[in-house]
Amino acid sequence: MNFDNLTTIAPGLLDSGVSIELQSSPGLGKSEWVEQIRALMTKRDGFDWGFQTLFLATQTPSDLMGYMVPEKRSFGEQTLPVSSYTMPPWMLTRDGRPVHEYERGILFLDEFGQGEADVKRASAELLLNRRLGPWELPRGWTVIAASNRSQDRSGVTKSFDFVINRRVQIEITPDVTSWENWANKNGVEPLFVAFAASNPHIVFEGKVPDKQGPFCTPRSLVMLSRILRSITPSGDLPTDGNTIELSSGMIGEAPAQQLIAHIRLGHELPKFAEIIADPDNTKIPVKPDARMLAIYELSGRVDAKTAKPVLQYVDRFPKEFAATFAKSVCQRIPAIVMTDAFSQWATRNATLVNMLHAA
Repeated sequence: MNFDNLTTIAPGLLDSGVSIELQSSPGLGKSEWVEQIRALMTKRDGFDWGFQTLFLATQTPSDLMGYMVPEKRSFGEQTLPVSSYTMPPWMLTRDGRPVHEYERGILFLDEFGQGEADVKRASAELLLNRRLGPWELPRGWTVIAASNRSQDRSGVTKSFDFVINRRVQIEITPDVTSWENWANKNGVEPLFVAFAASNPHIVFEGKVPDKQGPFCTPRSLVMLSRILRSITPSGDLPTDGNTIELSSGMIGEAPAQQLIAHIRLGHELPKFAEIIADPDNTKIPVKPDARMLAIYELSGRVDAKTAKPVLQYVDRFPKEFAATFAKSVCQRIPAIVMTDAFSQWATRNATLVNMLHAA
């Protein structure tokens, strides 16, 4: 199941109260998806959902149960020592408030598959009944776990059937469209979005390489985009030896070579200022990959003030590229549909707009 499809059914899943375990290859964005669902549910219900994350790979059974401390209690005429437990960290939300202050919320068990065997056994009651020992989540809370797979060399430990039977397991499928939707809404550098869309066999391969070393996933690609843009805050991204070495150290040597070629292709495109100044005569790229890159760059830079000349320029592209532009820019800045320029463009391209709504 891809993330877009999962998002569609997520509200019902969370309302059911049944715990969820997301499984996938590394770097597909499971953690980010859980954060987004919490925001989606907050918007739907009109009140804040609580949220807490535990990295199970760093937990011990005592961390989940709380630490045992002695206290004295009176039983009639007797006073006896009794074992009690400190409040465990999952009973406090990320903002430091007790979970019972929130009507609904998500307890996110990240790196669940990498947890030690004893930790997984201890978490079984959390998955089934949202409680552990004397501690209990409010009725409106849901537990979501995220794991890699045993074949991913990610330190996944043994699974237990009695734990498996207490949650719904959802396999996340690598999917460029779902990721592209997320990237457009979260400000990922357009050049890297275009690279992923043009090279899904590299970015969304869905398995670790045979030989250990850096490899390309949506996560590592986004991290590299941040590195390169931090090194060069404005203007064209570099393609020198240092950039190649950094890229190889983040996404692997072969993907880095492909990316550098992609960046160099971007250097050949018309500048944004040229397009704004003369949208009717500025050169249109000839190669399909160059056209796609130009479309993503434009969708990442256009705003209400530049919408008219940009749309004039985009009108000169084949319709499939115009569709990509419209989808991408509407995800990034939905308010652009209210501009006169976009309304006029939508009227000229009514068939195309109807196709986008249907999709």
